[in-house]
Amino acid sequence: MRKLILFFSVVIAGLFLTSCLEAGDSNFSGQRQLFYITQLEGTQVAHNGDFVMTSNEIKSKDPDRWYLITWSWSTENGMVSTNVHNAITPEIEQIPLGVYSQQEAPQETMTPVLNFNMVGGLPIAGSFGDFLIVQYVWNKKEGEKVQAKLYNETTQPDATDTYILELRLEKSGTSTETSGKNVDGFAAFDVSSLRSLVNFNGQDFKDIQLKFNYYKENAGQPTSVTQPVRIYKN
Repeated sequence: MRKLILFFSVVIAGLFLTSCLEAGDSNFSGQRQLFYITQLEGTQVAHNGDFVMTSNEIKSKDPDRWYLITWSWSTENGMVSTNVHNAITPEIEQIPLGVYSQQEAPQETMTPVLNFNMVGGLPIAGSFGDFLIVQYVWNKKEGEKVQAKLYNETTQPDATDTYILELRLEKSGTSTETSGKNVDGFAAFDVSSLRSLVNFNGQDFKDIQLKFNYYKENAGQPTSVTQPVRIYKN
């Protein structure tokens, strides 16, 4: 299973890139790192808040989505503009969209979640599409797939700045085998409507806590993970 700290690796990689550039190093690369693809001054680029790049493959992808990108760049590749690197991107994998609903979560039989984490270090902000990214592990049988869903009741109080999110994996497809294998997956949730529950007290942003509840196999009670996130007003 890939480590549940990918966005931190992106940030660290960005800091490493900066120091290498200042030292005159000319070769940089990353394996399956998170980047947001969007338009910047007329050019479609991938950025992670620190490093900005483009390529023919990046330009062909759907904009305003998150991707896992394997990439490399050297001074020989050059720059498209002052801050945009002309990169080589042999692998670009789109993060699937999850479904975020402000309603009570269903209580019927659920697909067990073996492990879960929110990708940290990523704010809920318009510059990143207002996305919240999670990574989870489930037992997959051939022919099956799941869609991740988050449920958030609008009646919960905001006095503690903690918001409860219920994770459900909705399974579809027909299994063609009796035993499966544990696989990890990602989901990107557009949680822009979460702002309607947050009291910003006149500030541009607020640091809140997100408490995720999910069910492991044969568990009568949910497992909870609470993580901080910064949400911007606009």
